[in-house]
Amino acid sequence: MIFLRIFKNNRATGTAGMILLLIAIFVPSFIDAFGASGPEELLPNSGMPFYNLIFGAIHKVPMLNHFVAMLIMMLISYILIRIGVRDQLLQQRSLMPAIFFILFAAALPEARQVSPALIGSLFYLLCFVILFEVQDKKPDTLSIFTASLILVLGSMFYLKLIWFLPLIWVSLWTMRSVTWRELFYPVVAYMLLALLLFTWYWGIKVNGAGFVELLQENMAISGSFEPLHFSVYIYYGFILLLVLIASIYMANRFQTMKIVARKIYQVMFYMFLAGVLFFHFIARFDSASLVYVAIPLTFALSNYFHRKKSPWIHEIIIWILLGLTVYVQLMV
Repeated sequence: MIFLRIFKNNRATGTAGMILLLIAIFVPSFIDAFGASGPEELLPNSGMPFYNLIFGAIHKVPMLNHFVAMLIMMLISYILIRIGVRDQLLQQRSLMPAIFFILFAAALPEARQVSPALIGSLFYLLCFVILFEVQDKKPDTLSIFTASLILVLGSMFYLKLIWFLPLIWVSLWTMRSVTWRELFYPVVAYMLLALLLFTWYWGIKVNGAGFVELLQENMAISGSFEPLHFSVYIYYGFILLLVLIASIYMANRFQTMKIVARKIYQVMFYMFLAGVLFFHFIARFDSASLVYVAIPLTFALSNYFHRKKSPWIHEIIIWILLGLTVYVQLMV
């Protein structure tokens, strides 16, 4: 049980295995970057002013672009590991959430570059890091407002995060009873963002039309489904099959979990539904937006692979998954 033992390990061996896996998945992108004739080798990405200011120039340097994207995915992986440890979502400390996140979110070449969706996902996850602790907070706590501000900060890079606002409300209702004031905090946070942008464009730049154009460009729902190599459908179909099996396993043991863990897994189920809807109807099949589906799936899969029965079957499944990952990299 080579891979199962390594990936379940949260010590040096497991950490090294996780980093090597991430680097290995990014190797094809680095190889392509060496032969890139210029920034046209990358998908064009433009977004909110903050994104263009900080990451705009990075699209002119493919190697640096992929390297930064790898670091961001590594940071998200670390946060997922910490969530699992802090909230005791798994029976033991593990790197499995990070492994499944990397395999799901970084499999396609288009997802292995800096994009507004990738930057926004970091703030999206940090927002829920705070919300998962709201059960232990008193009513009218400012933690909810802090989480809302983090999501708004992410919206300054990727405005479409505003579509997850209903998910914030549903998550709060799931974690504990909330006051109307707490439900209004996310709205206040986004009102502050609107005021900031309007003041900048209308008051300072004297360009009110630019504010409207900014909203139209960043909230536009564009793009369409483009057929991919059949290896991609096999790969993600296999992962979704594992998710179905893991969900059945979790449902049968749901009542034996701690109350806090049950509530967090409920929220993650809503996150999964929101991520799928976002991928199909808002991001319009943008590969970079798969990260919003990957985040909640990681714990469902990790919980299944932490069961003590049938370890050899789990080992074989991981071998198949890694083999399919290599196959996708060779075909796309």
